[in-house]
Amino acid sequence: MDSPDKNPEAIFQRILHVGEKLARNLMASGIATLEEVAYVPIAELMGIQGLDEPEAQRIRKHARMYLLRAAVG
Repeated sequence: MDSPDKNPEAIFQRILHVGEKLARNLMASGIATLEEVAYVPIAELMGIQGLDEPEAQRIRKHARMYLLRAAVG
């Protein structure tokens, strides 16, 4: 079993600032990494229950900013 800090749902909640339900919906839709959140087509994100376009753009921005910071060091 994944440790709580490595569980994708927990990562989504912590990094993307989303609730447990939306984190579960992301996982149920096949999105399991921050990279996927950052780079899947916006239409795919908007197809997830609980996400409208502004919220999809917001979580995408958070994922991209986190990944950029991690890459820079």
